[in-house]
Amino acid sequence: MDSTQQTHTSNEATAGESSSRSVSAEDQGVKDGANRLTSHSKDSRNRNPVPPNVDHEPASSTPNIENSAVPKITDLPHNFRFIVTSRPLGDINDEFHGVQHIRLMSMDDIPPAVAEIDIRVYVSKELEGLGFQDREFAVLAEKADGLFEWARLACEYIKEPHPGIFPIDCYEAVVSRDPAERSMLLHDMYRLILTDIIHRDTSTNAQHSQKLCSTALARFRLIMGQILGTAEPLPLASLNDIRDHFPKQEDHFDVKLMVKCMGSLLSGTTNPDSPIRPLHASFHDFLTDESSSGEFFIDLSKAQQDLAFASLRVMEHGLRFNICGLKSSYLPNSEVPGLRERVQKCIPPHLSYSSRFWTSHVRATAFDKELAKEVKLLFDRERVFFWLESLALINALSGAVPALSLISQWLKGHSESKDISSTAMDVRRFIQVSGGMVLHSTPHLYLSALPFSPANSPLLRQFSARFPNTLRVAFGRDMNWPAVQTVLRGHTGEVRSVSFSPDGTRIVTGSLYSTVRLWDAATGQPVGEPLRGHTDLVSSVSFSPDGTRIVTGSYGKTVRLWGAVMRRPSPQRTESDHSAFSDEHPIMYPIETATTTTQNTWNNHTISFSSNSIHALRNTSELTEGASHDDRSLTPFFLNSDSGWVVGPKHRLLFWVPLASRHQFYNPWTVLVIPRGCPELDLSRMAHGQHWQKCREEP
Repeated sequence: MDSTQQTHTSNEATAGESSSRSVSAEDQGVKDGANRLTSHSKDSRNRNPVPPNVDHEPASSTPNIENSAVPKITDLPHNFRFIVTSRPLGDINDEFHGVQHIRLMSMDDIPPAVAEIDIRVYVSKELEGLGFQDREFAVLAEKADGLFEWARLACEYIKEPHPGIFPIDCYEAVVSRDPAERSMLLHDMYRLILTDIIHRDTSTNAQHSQKLCSTALARFRLIMGQILGTAEPLPLASLNDIRDHFPKQEDHFDVKLMVKCMGSLLSGTTNPDSPIRPLHASFHDFLTDESSSGEFFIDLSKAQQDLAFASLRVMEHGLRFNICGLKSSYLPNSEVPGLRERVQKCIPPHLSYSSRFWTSHVRATAFDKELAKEVKLLFDRERVFFWLESLALINALSGAVPALSLISQWLKGHSESKDISSTAMDVRRFIQVSGGMVLHSTPHLYLSALPFSPANSPLLRQFSARFPNTLRVAFGRDMNWPAVQTVLRGHTGEVRSVSFSPDGTRIVTGSLYSTVRLWDAATGQPVGEPLRGHTDLVSSVSFSPDGTRIVTGSYGKTVRLWGAVMRRPSPQRTESDHSAFSDEHPIMYPIETATTTTQNTWNNHTISFSSNSIHALRNTSELTEGASHDDRSLTPFFLNSDSGWVVGPKHRLLFWVPLASRHQFYNPWTVLVIPRGCPELDLSRMAHGQHWQKCREEP
């Protein structure tokens, strides 16, 4: 069930219900037998299939399905069925592929939970009478990670008599968390299989054969380094797309060249859409331990460097302005038709992966001047905003905050990279202040977040000229980023307790109204729904040391334990969705309003947030389209001081104001302000609505 595939063959067209034993056959044996299975007659009528009862030798002896113990297929009754299990190797697949009366099944498609249950039953039977309990059986099944061969070897090792050693001692060695103490059950098997794959002699010329083996071994190390080095498993196409951007041209070869031969060690080799990963964690341990793997040793530091270069270059070629073709700046992402499908199409898996994990690969690499130049190219170009845009659309923006801190640490001590480090930390503050808004409506990354950046921000100084057609802070711009990052709004009663997670990425809060909330510390966005259960004021909250659980105490004389690994809000969950911010009662109302004076009426199509009339918004017909006469008389533009959004008719988003500027935001009803200091905006060049893409100056 682990690394094998099943092949069902039949002499009849209709299936019947039966249990069966399997004919275990591998490699050339299965290939030879395939010719016989695929050539049998399909003209059958019997409706009661009977499975064959055939035992073969262990897999290590390479049985042959031509063995005399197996009758010829044409000599059997028509109601016989065969189940053939084998490694998912290319030659075996080729023999069975396309044959109508044979059904191929990949064991990669079997849910891990099902395999774990089967393995648990197996080990409980094998270790029966040795004093083990269900708890030990469950641990062994979990450690097997779906691999029956590991479970078989573990049981043999535990049952085998050892002088002065009890079975429980062997069990502890098998399941130990310490690699130095853990029994390396599969290492001999790994060496045997890899030797067969890499050193299979196909040439009569010894020198030529040795050269081919050296080439195969080098490519094996490169491919397995990539597979083991990725932060999450990737399917074949994505591995190839990333490999095409590796630094050395000679490394741009098809990953399938090696993967197709490793079906007994890797999952996902038979399905192009399945992530490719080691069948068992011990294969990773084996390959990264030079004393165990010898010539098959994988140096992950080299792999990390290649992946760092490749990820940055994938982004260089793949990222672009308005990558998903968002048509209007008035809409939150949640109201964009078909956005999820558009994101999947426009941000392919290898680009999504590179955008999320390039920082991890850079950080895992020793400082390198050439790699630092690649990082500098990202931060020196407007591509840094395209990167933030893609992260927002795949709902991964908050992960960039701790990652950018790591990049700054990686650059520390290298004076030639001081400017890069400064820009990286500026991007980090940019996300902390504006990230929640960008997740809500991504076009406003350019239309609102960048224009409101403080005067001393490297991002504003370097890139404002590239986006000239946005709002401009005509007066009252902040010089530096504010000390207050954001305000977490959602509780409707007093907040009585607050705690940070150990890694600083989450905040948990408890309120007067008996609710507990979890927050994303980077963006201030709520994570999941409020935690309800307490019946009185929540007076204390705290994370477990590993950050996976939360404990809360209340005046109701109860303590509750919660799982802290909660789902993130989907990209469709936004600030305009009241349930994302309110425990009990949705509250959404204007605290301050910004309207037009008598001369700035909608009849004149001007909207202004400045004392100077030349700063009024132009081309307002789309913004006011569909507003009723009553709407116009009420001039429904307002600043919501909770969310920071300035919205118009039909909840159209005009722009967003950061927290530090909201309390003193300019109100045209104000006759005089002494001293002058409220931010005033120049909207005269601002592209908006369906023309928002014009905010950028074409290169």
